[in-house]
Amino acid sequence: MKLRSVNWFGLLALVAVGCSDGYGGGAGVVPDVVFIPADTAGAGETAAAGETVEAAGFGSITGKVSLSGDFSPLAPLIKQGAEVKDKEVCAAVDIPDERLVVGEGNGVANVFVYLPKAPKGGKALETPAEPLVFDQKNCRFFPHCSIVPVKQVVKVLSDDTVAHNTHTFPAKNNSVNNGVAPMDREGKLTYSLTKSENTPFAIKCDYHTWMNAWQLPVDHPYATVTDANGSFTIADLPAGKHTFVVWHEAADGNYVERKLAVEVKAGETTEVKIDYPAARLKL
Repeated sequence: MKLRSVNWFGLLALVAVGCSDGYGGGAGVVPDVVFIPADTAGAGETAAAGETVEAAGFGSITGKVSLSGDFSPLAPLIKQGAEVKDKEVCAAVDIPDERLVVGEGNGVANVFVYLPKAPKGGKALETPAEPLVFDQKNCRFFPHCSIVPVKQVVKVLSDDTVAHNTHTFPAKNNSVNNGVAPMDREGKLTYSLTKSENTPFAIKCDYHTWMNAWQLPVDHPYATVTDANGSFTIADLPAGKHTFVVWHEAADGNYVERKLAVEVKAGETTEVKIDYPAARLKL
């Protein structure tokens, strides 16, 4: 409770102003389902990008990004036994083309879903004490896509018997361009990102030019990457209207949706189905 002074005909009165944060919900609440077709998502009245209409309480969203229409699975990026640099390591197994990974129910993996900025009334970012491990095996980065909280240490490892190079291409943060020794399981190369970015940035290996990964540094906890089957969850969102970015490396222009409007209700989980037309792919 806070006190506000009010001037009334020259007299000073103290008026107590109260507020209530009560909210309901729980395990028995049936989730709202919001279907967002790609050609109409974001239409109509929405909040400004990343902002929310203030309301008491917190809710969550859960959903799936699904590819629709005709498409063909991508052939391996590197076939086993192919004539490439350091083929005894880099062509020891098939290396998948991770630009498009489609799982169960045509769910699309490695799609970034995030608020472009911290929402009003949101929870503060808690930077993990443990480093994010960024590894290499058979001339392939692991993980291919990741959310990196600002100031979290990224530790670069290698499980390959050949040398690699980690070269980052951020828009706002300092770039990293360092060699990684063979079989470095200690992580001698580390870096951290001090600024959030508007979109994910690429990471490459200059020695093996097909190697590619993506990282998105954020200064709030409302960002995620879809799993192998295209599913995702973002918890503890302030109740209200939010506008999300849905970003994927294989989409024409990289955006599946620039402004995905979702309303979050206190104490509830809103289900979001995101349609990703195969016609939007640029491969």
